[in-house]
Amino acid sequence: MNSTILIVGASSGIGKETALNFSKNNWKVIACSRNIKKLNDLAKLSIKRNNKNIFTFKLDVTNSNKLSENINKILKKFGTPDIVFLNAGTNNPNTKDIVNYKETKKLFDTNFFGIINCIDIILPKLKNNNNTQLVIMSSVAGYRGLPYAAAYCSSKSALISYAESIYNQCKKVGIRVRVVCPGFVKTPLTDKNEFKMPMIISSEKAGNIIYKKLTNSNDFEIIFPKFFCYLMKFLSYFPNFIYLRVTARLLK
Repeated sequence: MNSTILIVGASSGIGKETALNFSKNNWKVIACSRNIKKLNDLAKLSIKRNNKNIFTFKLDVTNSNKLSENINKILKKFGTPDIVFLNAGTNNPNTKDIVNYKETKKLFDTNFFGIINCIDIILPKLKNNNNTQLVIMSSVAGYRGLPYAAAYCSSKSALISYAESIYNQCKKVGIRVRVVCPGFVKTPLTDKNEFKMPMIISSEKAGNIIYKKLTNSNDFEIIFPKFFCYLMKFLSYFPNFIYLRVTARLLK
């Protein structure tokens, strides 16, 4: 067991299933989240499956004062990971109101600034370390704006742009930046949605795909399910006057 992955946002959903997939394939998994109870349940589940290589740490990406201290403790104990998967994120679905500043800031504090804060702390430790992967969780919702999801879409769009912007700079110092843009995946977060989610897949399937892509491909962008993601990408190429007419139907 020579390889290590650090997963931020590992207590449930995609992060949890990704941790289990890496664990069963003999990776050392450093699983982080602000929900330590769920992390401990994850470790117990891994042990039940005869894999004792998940190590749990409480980590809150929105707590700037503690974040640096806690990440540095992890890196001091385990060394530089081969993969850093920044998967923390949240959403506030189903509201029909135009999102206000307070709600937008709350989502950005977790979805964008929390991730950037992690990168700011971890990046210097990854430099010149034999092609370490820095993996950022975004979403197809970041391709273009969607009704009722202004804060979520814009936070995920910001992550895609950020990943693209730092890609070549990081490549020069041996860091491979990648971005994950899934469609609908059944998780505790999407369970809150009160609308029909087309082509939704299980979090188990998503975790398996991420494991295979991170260990067997070099793609900058990882997408799933492919047909839905390609459809969303195709829509993103529409001129504004067509795209806005199409999305107007979603208001109904």
